[in-house]
Amino acid sequence: MKQKHKIILAFVSFLAAVCLGVGMYLAHRQQELQNEMAKIVHSEEVKKLIVEELKAIDPNALTEKGKIRSYKIDDASIRHNPMGGIMFHVIINDDSDAIFKFGIKKYSQDGRMSLVGGTLTEKLQQLLEE
Repeated sequence: MKQKHKIILAFVSFLAAVCLGVGMYLAHRQQELQNEMAKIVHSEEVKKLIVEELKAIDPNALTEKGKIRSYKIDDASIRHNPMGGIMFHVIINDDSDAIFKFGIKKYSQDGRMSLVGGTLTEKLQQLLEE
């Protein structure tokens, strides 16, 4: 009987080690994907697109005359869109209630990126209407 218990214990230990290894591998891959998405969102190309979009809704954006004076990308909001691309939030004027929600789509034909699905929170809409 003891030999049978040892074999079962060895098999269970092996399965536990395999599950742990697979879990660590998947967590590592997820972190790599998150880091790559953050790198893309913080790229100069995307920053340029954000500024263009902000100036489209407030021609004086990022100036003393503008209602939008500053922006920052919310790293915690960066996530993969199931339909393709990356979704993220931009916090306006350091107000966590004034948010512009964006998505990025990369075109495989020429590699260029564009912002898609820009949505304003209610507080940001009120700021722009003032």
